[in-house]
Amino acid sequence: MTKSFKIGLLLLTIHAVSAAFGSGETTFETFKGREGRWAIQSEGKTLSIEMTYAVGSKGSIVTEQFGKELSVIYRDGESLMMTHFCNAGNEPRLRLKESSTPGLLEFETFDITNLKDADADHVGKIIYRIIDARKIDLEIVWQKGKSQESEKYTLTKI
Repeated sequence: MTKSFKIGLLLLTIHAVSAAFGSGETTFETFKGREGRWAIQSEGKTLSIEMTYAVGSKGSIVTEQFGKELSVIYRDGESLMMTHFCNAGNEPRLRLKESSTPGLLEFETFDITNLKDADADHVGKIIYRIIDARKIDLEIVWQKGKSQESEKYTLTKI
């Protein structure tokens, strides 16, 4: 094998591994592996509520319970989807964006039900940074009219 052929093969392998990590199936397995209870920290303080992940419906969904809010993560063909049942009274549906950054899982809203008007506050993105098997950084990006606001949390497996 020539040096340029080896480099080309290595680049193709790296691209395939990156694409697989961002794929719906692989990422869904990542969420399944988070099953259990998680402590939530915000601005250095531990919150009184917990995050729980549970696998349900014969392994076809993962629920994420954040206080009284619920998100359901599921596959739709090759895509990974999330429906977020928000305390704001609306339900954004989000789709996983492709990413070449290992451990970065960004869901972006593509439609929403029960939104009172187009400028009403709603979740625009939910971003997970998987640090390791016991730690996740979570960012929730709110769309507030034409501006955005971000909430940041650190989740630690209990």
